Amino acid sequence: MNSACNFRLMPALGILATAACASLLLAGCGGSGNSTTQTVQTPTKFTTFDGPGGSPTTNNGINNIGTVVGFTTSNNVNANFLRSATGGFVSVNLTGGAGGDMANGVNTHNAVVGVSSGNAFLLVNGSHSGLGIPGAISSVAFGINDNGVIVGQYVNAAGNTPGFVDANGVITTINATPTATVTNVQGINNGGIAIGFYSADGVHQHGFLYNTSTKQTTLLPDPSTARITANGLVLTQFLGINDNNEAVGYYQTTNGSQYGFLFNLSTNTYTFLDAPNAAVVNGVQITQITGVSNAGEICGFYIAANGAQHGFIATN
Repeated sequence: MNSACNFRLMPALGILATAACASLLLAGCGGSGNSTTQTVQTPTKFTTFDGPGGSPTTNNGINNIGTVVGFTTSNNVNANFLRSATGGFVSVNLTGGAGGDMANGVNTHNAVVGVSSGNAFLLVNGSHSGLGIPGAISSVAFGINDNGVIVGQYVNAAGNTPGFVDANGVITTINATPTATVTNVQGINNGGIAIGFYSADGVHQHGFLYNTSTKQTTLLPDPSTARITANGLVLTQFLGINDNNEAVGYYQTTNGSQYGFLFNLSTNTYTFLDAPNAAVVNGVQITQITGVSNAGEICGFYIAANGAQHGFIATN
């Protein structure tokens, strides 16, 4: 499930999700994704950290009490961890023993979800269980809310890759659009609003919301920036959502660079964030914002000038 560079790799697409944070560019974006004026801002607090195994560190999410879930990688083996709001680390030990096992999401009860030996799992108080998604050849869980509702994606025997919502064992299959070939459900808030991205051609990706109560899907606008104007847009991935109509993710331009963003779901406006120490390496700059708490704290990771991948948390 992971690339050699240890970026978060989305199943079936083979496209990396990353984000970047050097200064904060604020740009409004309407439903059509048209360009608007941009202003520059910076976070009031930005903290870089590596997991117990050092670099590369991948942060996959943050819960509403500031706990970050992620992993470090050495010799293609992931060492998964939880990092508390005070900076302490706890190892997340997964059964299955596969090197690519990943802890992807955590709620305020410290229930962890992810993928182990190619299958989505739930880890609660040290008890590890597979989700048992009907018809799945492989699966991955990406997020869990405080009510225990889990979201993710799976692959079936026909090679289709829909998303899913698991509400106390009741599985709902999600296809963002009738023509979507891939649907990834990445996060879910406590109000039952899920967020993710989809592709209709296996290359270009776009964001969406799914309301678990009404069963309705809302497609989200792509960003429009000077970088996109110069290089073109390949994909937009929404990776996290909180209870305050805030979402996070990243977009990728045609030169392979990836830039983080925050998105206001009430106003359909983007805020773009490059990690302060993110640098251009071999022509590519990387920052990924992977999670957002109700307090507005975000987490993610970036690539520094020496090519090392570091995790971060930031607040405005």
